[in-house]
Amino acid sequence: MEEIAREYISYARQLSTNSCYSKAFDLFIMAFEKCPGMKTTHEPEFRMVLTRLNEVLAAGGKMEDIFSNFGRAIKEFPNSIYFTNDIGKYLYKFGFYTEAWCHFQKALNMDSGFVNAEKNLNSVKNLLVERWHFRMLNDRIRNEAYHSAIYETMLPFVDTVLDLGTGTGLLAMYAHERTPIATTACDGSEVMTKLASTVTMENDIDNIVVVNKLSTSMDYKDIGGKRSLLITELFDAGLFGEHILQTLSHAWEYLINNVGRVLPNRAEFFVVGAQCDRLHKKYQLSSSIKAVLNIPNLRVHILTYDETYDCEDVHLFKDITYVTEPESLLKIDFNNYNDIQDKLTPKDPYKAEFKVNQDASINVVIGYFNLYLTDTTMITTNPREKNRANAWQQAVFFDNEPLNVFENQNIFAEFVLHNGKLTMEPNYDSRIMRVSPETIRFLNDEVYINTIKSCIGMASVYLGQIAEMSQISIVDLCPFPYFGLLMLKRGAQSLVCCAKTDSDKKFFRKVFKANKIATSKVTIVVGDEWSQDVFGDEKFHAVFCNILEVCGDIDLRQREMAQHLQHAHLLQGGLFLPAKISMVGQLVSSHWLDINNRVYDENVSNYKIGEFINKYQVSQNFCIDFNHLEYTPLTNPTILGVCNSGIRSQVFNIPIVQNGDANAILCWFSIELMEEIPEISTNRSNSFIDGIAFLANPRVRMVYGQVANILCCADPDGAFKLMIDIEAT
Repeated sequence: MEEIAREYISYARQLSTNSCYSKAFDLFIMAFEKCPGMKTTHEPEFRMVLTRLNEVLAAGGKMEDIFSNFGRAIKEFPNSIYFTNDIGKYLYKFGFYTEAWCHFQKALNMDSGFVNAEKNLNSVKNLLVERWHFRMLNDRIRNEAYHSAIYETMLPFVDTVLDLGTGTGLLAMYAHERTPIATTACDGSEVMTKLASTVTMENDIDNIVVVNKLSTSMDYKDIGGKRSLLITELFDAGLFGEHILQTLSHAWEYLINNVGRVLPNRAEFFVVGAQCDRLHKKYQLSSSIKAVLNIPNLRVHILTYDETYDCEDVHLFKDITYVTEPESLLKIDFNNYNDIQDKLTPKDPYKAEFKVNQDASINVVIGYFNLYLTDTTMITTNPREKNRANAWQQAVFFDNEPLNVFENQNIFAEFVLHNGKLTMEPNYDSRIMRVSPETIRFLNDEVYINTIKSCIGMASVYLGQIAEMSQISIVDLCPFPYFGLLMLKRGAQSLVCCAKTDSDKKFFRKVFKANKIATSKVTIVVGDEWSQDVFGDEKFHAVFCNILEVCGDIDLRQREMAQHLQHAHLLQGGLFLPAKISMVGQLVSSHWLDINNRVYDENVSNYKIGEFINKYQVSQNFCIDFNHLEYTPLTNPTILGVCNSGIRSQVFNIPIVQNGDANAILCWFSIELMEEIPEISTNRSNSFIDGIAFLANPRVRMVYGQVANILCCADPDGAFKLMIDIEAT
């Protein structure tokens, strides 16, 4: 039987080589049925065949066949965490999120150190419940203001209430305290309406009707009659970005009666000119790097995908200077139907006249709002106010060119409301070039760019021992091939590089041309779908790979590509950069991380909400600027592994340097480009790589002088996570 099974597997391998995955899959199953003892040895290649087969089936939309194959695979490998996780990935892909959650959780129950399953579970949670819900529910200023305004506005035993965009139902429960005749809460998210139903019932409130519909798809029949009070918090940093104008226009026509009111009553939006180089460098290529690239007059901005502003916690940027006085841009009365219509179909732009208070350069414009819930209760998002509501960030209008201004000067700006969303009119006439955020951030990281530049002399000497400069061939897979560019300027023969988008490719070519580099010397591949076949059988003298994502994680595809290039395409004795990338971790206590991932009932007037929404907590937060994060370090930074050689699972014993309740492990990287070149930490201002926080649940008490045990878990593909080993700590 074993001999027959081996023949099946041999034939399956031949079929797989010829992309006949379906037949190969069947033969593997037949082999396992003949000889079950062969399963363990051949599971990895069987998984590979099933993965390739399912990719083909997914492209054809053959969902039933995919899950049929998984059923057969699970029958042979009932305790396989990999197949369980893979089933979850396809359930997620096809929109079966609850079922996907169950499979990811099942895989984690089998092996709590399985990184891929945990990341997938976090993805489901992020999709089902957006993170701002936690931040908003923990905002006492906002909650208490709404609570007070509802008490001031409502008429007990008279009003009928509609809570529009209810979320967990908090505002509807506030309204219920005033004994309305009827209360209906609606939300377009199925998950949030289920949460709201659970929350209201668990708080012994059984007469709030929760409807899973967007309000704009309803009329008065869906809510049992037109309502006398509509309550909403449907606002974003730019006030109108969540379609509040369209929503209220519809509500006034179909959902509110002729004596009805809207809470909040009205709002006012302000803009202020500011100078903040750290913000500016997120969105536009700095003048200093443009000079380095020989493109001083080229306007290079971030690829926006039709976004007109970004959302930021502006108060966290320590280098911000407010160059003008705030200017009221527009006011809106939510209780005036005609005013809402005027804002939806504006005839003229909104003009702001700024009074400049100092000599400076305005390189960003900040927007914030005052929300007048009633005549006596107001919420502000003004970043300079200590008592601002933190549920919302501020709008950053980033696309205009920097403007040099002088004290007492008056300057003007125009804004338009397009489809109910604010846009700042551009202050430039000529064309601009749009590139990916990765390219902007990489080039604006002056510390990293200067370190690359400092390597060139040493790299040239090293490579000169192998070949003449005119023969040197290079691969540079950084977001912009700065190392490759400098080597070409020294006379290198050729460069292979990668552009994130077609727009990036055009930018690369523009820079090469400005530096008198012949296009025949450069091969640019685009996107992230290209394979290792691009390199053929060619050997290279130098390879520079970036294996880190902007969000702070390791790019597993780029890491695999880097390892392949180093082992299969680097000439013997060739130069590989970076020489070393170390992972660094630090145990901390951070209130900010806590309130963005865990709801506390004391922040929601002691209603029982936390235990229900906290099921959607995640275990990792990406894209964190540690320079802005408020935290208390409980250990010193500690190296937890070297990424180039592969992070492995192990426990680290780290001395505790301060008492506190640990709720996160911060993680960043230290990069050594070449030996004898000082290492660069990604934990610094303007780094092109953000940080990660691995969150602890529950928090763990740390005592000075004792030892904390940090568990690093790693998958075979290099994915990793950090955990506090509670049992050993």
